[in-house]
Amino acid sequence: MWTSTLALVASALLAAQAAAQPRILLYTKTAGFRHESIPIAIRTITSLGTGSLTLPSSAIDPSISALRWTTVNTEDETQFHNYTFLSQFDAIGFVSTTDQDPPLTGTVLDNQGMRNFARYIQQGGNFFGIHSASATLFGAPFYGRLVGAYFDYHPQIQNVTFKPLSSSHPSTSRWPADGIRIYEEVYNYRSDPRNLPSPANLLVTNASTYEDPRVNAQGFRNGTNGPSPLPTAWWRQGGLLDFNSSTDASVSGGGGANIQASGGPGRSWYTSLGHDSSTWQLDLFRGHIAGGIGWVLQSSTSTTAQTTNATSHSTSSSFTSSSMTSSSTTVPSAKSSASQQLPLIRVLPLTVLVSMLTLLLSSFATVL
Repeated sequence: MWTSTLALVASALLAAQAAAQPRILLYTKTAGFRHESIPIAIRTITSLGTGSLTLPSSAIDPSISALRWTTVNTEDETQFHNYTFLSQFDAIGFVSTTDQDPPLTGTVLDNQGMRNFARYIQQGGNFFGIHSASATLFGAPFYGRLVGAYFDYHPQIQNVTFKPLSSSHPSTSRWPADGIRIYEEVYNYRSDPRNLPSPANLLVTNASTYEDPRVNAQGFRNGTNGPSPLPTAWWRQGGLLDFNSSTDASVSGGGGANIQASGGPGRSWYTSLGHDSSTWQLDLFRGHIAGGIGWVLQSSTSTTAQTTNATSHSTSSSFTSSSMTSSSTTVPSAKSSASQQLPLIRVLPLTVLVSMLTLLLSSFATVL
């Protein structure tokens, strides 16, 4: 009797833990260049979430090493037509997505999908972008602000050493100070993500020189030189969609899609790394990805906790502004406030929870 009872309770506990886990939506549709690394990127992120891919302690930050999440992957843009569908996710990640340029000549989301996505961010949704996520939705500047900046160009792929600029963020805390060498594309951008009202806080830059035939290798399309170091990965929190009169034109206003959006109290994390499949096999890079996603999921905002009266279709092209102000340069963590603490069931390993419950029921049986 007790054996069957324990089995039922353990099954219920499994279901409860799965329901309590954060959920992320991976969007991998491409309208332009398609990266061969997309399949391994999906497998890696999914396996990190389930725990079937474990990393050595030297490669993953302890604050997120036990964090688990459920991954849903789609390339169906009509899923973004349903706001209720989007609102079930704690974060949405664009992984190596690409648009055609010039804007709106080929895009991974239509206007209805973009409006719902902007609404999701305004309502507290969180975002992470990987590699060519910055080469996406050129016709909707709200997205350029969300990711931080639009991709401009890269020189030929080559071996480059990338070094961390922060040892306190979980996505770079395990990187050696002198960096890691990767066969990678060095991205240049159309604007400086540090100039947004909610400025980007840089995490990674190049530590070695690289070949670039362009005259102004660290410049921006508007003709101005951005201050060193060259942005490669960064985080932002609060005011994710905000812009003002000094914001670069490439990420200002509503753009061709005419989507006027501001606010966004959640978190955004972006890395330009991840072009080649070989990069996704490096433990330090996997820890970089796990740390970025984990940090985003530890946001105090959660779309699953929203009580917004969601509708299946959003038809308005304007959105309510958030009062959230720009982030500071101190990395916010899940430990900074009680409201950001993950529920115990999300962070304790399942085997520990089952063992605790088994011991409790066994003790109860002995008493009886």
